[in-house]
Amino acid sequence: MWQRDALATWPSALPEGLGGDWAGWSQMPQQATWSAERRLAFMDAVNRQYAAQGWVPPRLQDLEQDSCRVVTVGHQLVVCGGAAFLHHKVLSAVRTARGLELAWGVPVVPVFWMASEDHDWKEAARVDGKSATHNWIPDDVSIPNPVGRLATHGLDALVGVWGEDGAPESVVKDLIQDLDAVEREGGRYAHVFFRWMHRWYGELGLVVLDPDNEALKASCAELWAREMRDEGVRQALADTDAMQGPAHVRDNQLFWLGEEGRIGMLKDQEKEGAESWQAGQHVFVEPTQGWDAWAVQEAGRCSPGVLLRPLYQEMLLESACVVLGPGEWRYWHQLPRAFDVFSVAFPALRLRDHGLVIAPELAHSGWQPGDGWMTVEQWEKWVLDDWMKAHRDVLASHHAALTEATSAIRTTGMELAPELSGAGGAFEKGVDKAWAQWLKKFRRALKSKRPEAWSASQKAQNMLMREGVPQDRWANWHVLAGEEVSAWNGAWMAEPEVLTTSVWLHHPQT
Repeated sequence: MWQRDALATWPSALPEGLGGDWAGWSQMPQQATWSAERRLAFMDAVNRQYAAQGWVPPRLQDLEQDSCRVVTVGHQLVVCGGAAFLHHKVLSAVRTARGLELAWGVPVVPVFWMASEDHDWKEAARVDGKSATHNWIPDDVSIPNPVGRLATHGLDALVGVWGEDGAPESVVKDLIQDLDAVEREGGRYAHVFFRWMHRWYGELGLVVLDPDNEALKASCAELWAREMRDEGVRQALADTDAMQGPAHVRDNQLFWLGEEGRIGMLKDQEKEGAESWQAGQHVFVEPTQGWDAWAVQEAGRCSPGVLLRPLYQEMLLESACVVLGPGEWRYWHQLPRAFDVFSVAFPALRLRDHGLVIAPELAHSGWQPGDGWMTVEQWEKWVLDDWMKAHRDVLASHHAALTEATSAIRTTGMELAPELSGAGGAFEKGVDKAWAQWLKKFRRALKSKRPEAWSASQKAQNMLMREGVPQDRWANWHVLAGEEVSAWNGAWMAEPEVLTTSVWLHHPQT
């Protein structure tokens, strides 16, 4: 079963905290209140979205309490759950919500913020089975539509093929059932993913929210108006180190949702100096009623970019904390000044838990997390270095004898005639070069003499990394877990009072 370990056991570099003994937090969360106006706007949207599926939101009674807070986590709408770290993030959020609830004595609800407006469909459209990567190609990839608004044609075939490549039959059946239900209603991919997340984590109390919602966007319209007035995120971050952060700081953080897809707002070069923008064929000039009124009226067609989305999220949710992956951690730390300028509270950030399934081949290899992630080349060297240890004493003896012999030959020559010194030195170098080449061939011969062990070592590396990518960023949670997924989820819920970021290691029995 899963074993929780200290964050220090994770083999790759992780982001730094704010100094001292870091436990995976940017700062510890504060027990505060969630403004009634924002909470009610959130609840209205959630109730409507769940009602559209014929459901009642999880933990509705808790959300109705004035003292309720939320722990937020977001992710792309990756098909079939994509790589395992989606589930690592969600389970981290659920466990953190439970821990804060125990500590504070008030309801703390985990909320999943769907990244339904992301238009990078390639990242969302791949899932790995046991032996291959499977890709969904939506109907019209020439238009940069938000992923959540894509039609679902072809998705059932992808799920079927994935099922033939190691996904549990029960999981495949459930996902197809949800897909069929959405297609009967003429829904889009966001509706499918909404159902999948509820199916997987509704019983653990996770509330799913699709923020591509006109009413929610209208409630935060001041963010869109600021961008159009050229008083947005870029102006807040100007002349600071945040301008050189990992996420590109656009002149305008808004995208326009129209017939051409999701198109970024750019400065209108024909009206330099004026507050005017262009998105594809659309030109936007400040209307007579001003940008504030425009932002409310057009809120449903305004889509936040990567550096504006956190502000939209936190203006609405006022999260007790936000659970992030290492990449998100870095770009969120570009934004504290923008939060301050916009008078939005910057939340406590918690790094997600990390997990690794140590398959039997990997366990038998002797690899430990402290050994680090290894590419194929690094792994092969590591394995052969270990195998060479059994021959170390004999090889050292041979090398010592060879060194002694070549030294004696050189000395004998110099005693006979000093002019043989050069020839003796060349002889020694030649022998050293020949020895190095022989050692390389000796290492290669070890592979051919132990084919089964070498094959097992390659399988072990393939479980650790694939094409240079760590396991949690390609291996699918349900493929890894098989029919044990409920037990795995339960194991990750252990010790909710431990609020530190943890590493989970699992050694399967077979």
